[in-house]
Amino acid sequence: KQWYQRRVRGPHKMFTTAILLGLLTVSHAAPANLGPDVKSLLDTTYTDGAGNNVTLSDLSGKYIGLYFSASWCGGCREYTPKLVKLYNRLHEDKKWEIIWVTHDKNEPDADKYFKEMPWIRLPWSEVATRGESMYKLAQCGYIPSLTMIGPDFKIINKEASGDTQDDPDGFPWPGW
Repeated sequence: KQWYQRRVRGPHKMFTTAILLGLLTVSHAAPANLGPDVKSLLDTTYTDGAGNNVTLSDLSGKYIGLYFSASWCGGCREYTPKLVKLYNRLHEDKKWEIIWVTHDKNEPDADKYFKEMPWIRLPWSEVATRGESMYKLAQCGYIPSLTMIGPDFKIINKEASGDTQDDPDGFPWPGW
């Protein structure tokens, strides 16, 4: 959030800042009117670590984080434990659920990695279809990535993983 403040100096600061903010607005603006599309995309049955089914109606009124990661990703292996601690601290009070969307190459690796996570997951059978659509909707370009969705099913931050680390108490980490 303060990237432009730290790196833009000198007599052209105001002009450069305006250009940078314009570019950031274009490239990072959260889609504002995707409520029905997001809701229909999320309308499936998920599973928790115990194998229980969780439906969209179970998520009603909650903030939702779409977490894109994979067991083979070093950055994901580093970020996931941090996100687990944050989730365990906040999810009940803040009405926050995370849906894990794997980018693993096979189901056994995904199953093993999911055992480290306390949230719910998109079923393996839907990763190539619905999961890919979720990834495109969030406009992710890399993993790990966390996209925050409000209780109204509007995206509030396409890339919140950095914000969760920079400002862990800034829930729900609205985009800028």
